[in-house]
Amino acid sequence: GKLVKILKIIMRQAREEGHHRNSEFERKRFKVIAVPTHEIYLTEEELQKLFALDLSDRKHLELARDVFLVGCFTAQRFGDYSRIRPSFIRDNGGNKVIELTQQKTGERVVIPCRPELVQILNRIGENPAPIWEQKVNTYIKDIAAEAKITEEITQESVKGGLRVSTKTTKDKMIMTHTARRTGCTLMFLSGIPTLSIMKISGHKT
Repeated sequence: GKLVKILKIIMRQAREEGHHRNSEFERKRFKVIAVPTHEIYLTEEELQKLFALDLSDRKHLELARDVFLVGCFTAQRFGDYSRIRPSFIRDNGGNKVIELTQQKTGERVVIPCRPELVQILNRIGENPAPIWEQKVNTYIKDIAAEAKITEEITQESVKGGLRVSTKTTKDKMIMTHTARRTGCTLMFLSGIPTLSIMKISGHKT
């Protein structure tokens, strides 16, 4: 599916540049095939378990957990939520918000602050130790297991054209992008209009 997508992009660009007049690649039968991914989100109760976990004696894990929770409470991409600091907080008519320009899109977003988010950012401080996405991906799985976020999950995937089901636990499926998905999903479930969520997250669709 990915190769077909890339080929169609190249063919379209080449046609625009006058290298060919072939339109066969536009036929509906020549379509990009995609398999839906089974990605998870954390519930409000699971977020509170992570928030309440005492990791003060293991600073590297505490920082990874805190950075991940910033992602859950802001619904941003890792590249953006990992750089949010207390200085990003602004007062907006008596309410605390975070103002941020997204690195990937240049989109300006305004994010309402939950009290837990302010507390976490104050703990992170302005100049925390560097933390890389690969490390957060590794650490957050161990942290989630310690917080007892271990619900059994059935994963479906396609291998060799056949649908295969495997069982795993939620802690093993958590990654940095889970934070963004969690933030958007919890806002949606709480009744926030989709357009408002998109304004916060920076999603175009």
